[in-house]
Amino acid sequence: MIILSADTSGDRFGLALCEDGSILESFRSGTANAHSVDMLPEIERLLASGGFRPKDIGLFCVGLGPGSFTGLRIGITMMRAMAFALKKPIAGVPSIDAIAHNAVVSNPLVCVIKDARQSKVYARFYKAKSGKAISLGRIMLLDMDNLLSLVKGRMYFIGDAIDIYKETIMRAGFTGKDLAPRETWQPDPGIIAMLGRDKASAGLKDNVFGLTPLYIYPKECQIRRQPPRRGLKVMVF
Repeated sequence: MIILSADTSGDRFGLALCEDGSILESFRSGTANAHSVDMLPEIERLLASGGFRPKDIGLFCVGLGPGSFTGLRIGITMMRAMAFALKKPIAGVPSIDAIAHNAVVSNPLVCVIKDARQSKVYARFYKAKSGKAISLGRIMLLDMDNLLSLVKGRMYFIGDAIDIYKETIMRAGFTGKDLAPRETWQPDPGIIAMLGRDKASAGLKDNVFGLTPLYIYPKECQIRRQPPRRGLKVMVF
């Protein structure tokens, strides 16, 4: 099955074209906030380079965030529109879960920390099991000190909030060995495809009309609060 995956939770979007668990083509934008201009042409380029047409796509997978309001809205809307037009299934995946999979190969306990601005982070704890990241709780929105108070023992931190809170983390007794390198901080669209495929295989494909981003600041985004979808709950600490 051919899978087209996308993640637009950050200021630079990523795409991947996959088949049978292998990445055929991938792309990471080098230009910030170019989702609305560059995303569709890059999808067309990926398909053409692999000799595929849009109708060959069997599943659309898309990152749900949390992250950039504008980026998520553009990316998810575009993927929903293509899935609807082609009458193909779509699966949404928390982008924060994809980040965790960048770290679990060699780390038994992982905490993803993503900058949420306003002196807060999006965070989630994971454990490694059979090479996959298994979440240990809900996605949280809290300040870094409160997050660190929840950590008992060794933990590996990954995500772009390291850039802001590195000194805070190290003052809490962690070292540079507990911090992921910068090149692993963003969601890999290939992992989005893998997680979306697993979700669809389990019969958990999303409704193309109901798929929405994981918004943590609904008032600031000027949208109505959406009820948490099954398996994608958010807790505000």
